Amino acid sequence: EDDDHEDDDHEDDDHEDENIPLFRPFGKGLIEDLKTKLPWYCSDFTDAFEVKAVITVLYLFWGALANAVAFGALLGENTEGYMGATETLLATAVLGMLYPLLCGQPLTIMGATGPIAAYIIALRGIGEAVGVKFLPLYAWSGIFLSGFLFIGAMFSLSNAIRRVTRFTEELFSVLVSVIFIYQAINYFVDLFAKSENSNGEAKAGLLVGLLTFFTALSIRGSRNGSLFNQWTRNRVADFAPVIAIVLGLGLAWALIGHYGIEKVDLDMLEISDDGITATTLGTDVRPWLVDLGDINGAGIGLSFVGGLFGFIVMYFDQNITVRLVNAREHKLKKGFGYDMDMMALCVCTLLLSIVGCPWMVSATVPSLNHCRSLCFLGNDGNQKDEEEEQHKEAKLEEASKKALDNVRSLMGSSLMEEGGAGLGGNGPAGTLKRSGSHSDLMKQVHQEVSSALEHLNLPTGTGISGCLEQRLSGFGVHLLVMLSLVVARPALASIPMAVLRGLFLYNGWVNLAGNEFWDRIWLVITDPAKYPKKGYCKITPLWKVHAW
Repeated sequence: EDDDHEDDDHEDDDHEDENIPLFRPFGKGLIEDLKTKLPWYCSDFTDAFEVKAVITVLYLFWGALANAVAFGALLGENTEGYMGATETLLATAVLGMLYPLLCGQPLTIMGATGPIAAYIIALRGIGEAVGVKFLPLYAWSGIFLSGFLFIGAMFSLSNAIRRVTRFTEELFSVLVSVIFIYQAINYFVDLFAKSENSNGEAKAGLLVGLLTFFTALSIRGSRNGSLFNQWTRNRVADFAPVIAIVLGLGLAWALIGHYGIEKVDLDMLEISDDGITATTLGTDVRPWLVDLGDINGAGIGLSFVGGLFGFIVMYFDQNITVRLVNAREHKLKKGFGYDMDMMALCVCTLLLSIVGCPWMVSATVPSLNHCRSLCFLGNDGNQKDEEEEQHKEAKLEEASKKALDNVRSLMGSSLMEEGGAGLGGNGPAGTLKRSGSHSDLMKQVHQEVSSALEHLNLPTGTGISGCLEQRLSGFGVHLLVMLSLVVARPALASIPMAVLRGLFLYNGWVNLAGNEFWDRIWLVITDPAKYPKKGYCKITPLWKVHAW
């Protein structure tokens, strides 16, 4: 147990980067990021030609679309249409394609987020209270925000986030996941609560949403099933969200075809019919370029403060997401570039501010789902170089010998006590001593073998063994969003929101998998015999775990 505890502590030490300075001289960190990432830049494109990348694009496209529509509708309601779904969708498409080409960690997915949307709404309220027009105030705040992001990139201010503990990371991840789950459940509750919704719409919407959610969840769980071989199960599980979306769409339109649109009046995706060049209010009312001169000196002073507080919100929202994606369990090989990420965000924020579109950051749930969708499980990927493989084999051999010696020691001491001269009588001197009856001996042997298997981390076919690190899947997701806005508006308008909300629910739920903070919450009502074989269940008194 002590050895296991030391291993856990060692992993935590590796995870925290304690020796990283809080800031660096001007440009030094950015240059180091460029030296780290540029040698991989060509392979970031050539490595993308994998079926897994195509599957990931098809899956995340729906999530990006739903996310943009949801936050666009929220912003439209609270800004009187000056920043609505059209602006959010177009910003998601364009900046989502630009960011993975410039950033240091292209596995993150750009999008609108709850904290950023809430801040924009608050900024609009402050401007209205002091008599400053919203769009000029927003644009100037974004310009100052870009300046702060530039300073952050050049002085490596993101280093501070690399000292954040795993507890904080996982707490943030749980918070965002719960927001996704809440939004989805709240939508289905409103179907029945709002008087303007028909009974048929409410029932059909709930049925379609639950079918999408449970289909994706069930197919994803087939990785641990017993049918076919592991490779086949992994491939089917990769397609889980896509299959669920197709089935959800099929059921929705089957119900409409059978009962008629009057009885099954499902809420469809709202898309403007005015073309891609039109704003939500029309370019005659709200042009694309913000008039930066339509503001006084006091408004510009307020914009400076708005940009500073916006930087604080964006700093944490962006960097904690990148930190979660860069986690060691994802087995990334190409390094990271926090300062490159900050500089790419600086460019994107400046462009978005000038045209009055909502600011974007690396969205937590889509980014983690993107990364995990690209992960190789078991022996799927050939991600380990020869030197690392040899090191692992040597470590495996050493640990195996130690485990076998311990078992021989236990069995040998048992036979010696019974007067036997068999196994272990003159064998290797082990450190374990038999205590108690034969049943106690068997428990010790079982515990030793279980501990050895956990320590060796023998592949089961479902653990992460590598990740398809490249830039084209993130680019492709947002390219599909752009193409759908240009050529497929009628098709988008025929997608039921219940399908997208079911996908929201799935995204939030699966993001909780493997989150130790979430796992510890459930320990309070978990059967002690089913506790995970983790250090925090073996070393720390459980009442402390529950209290924390």
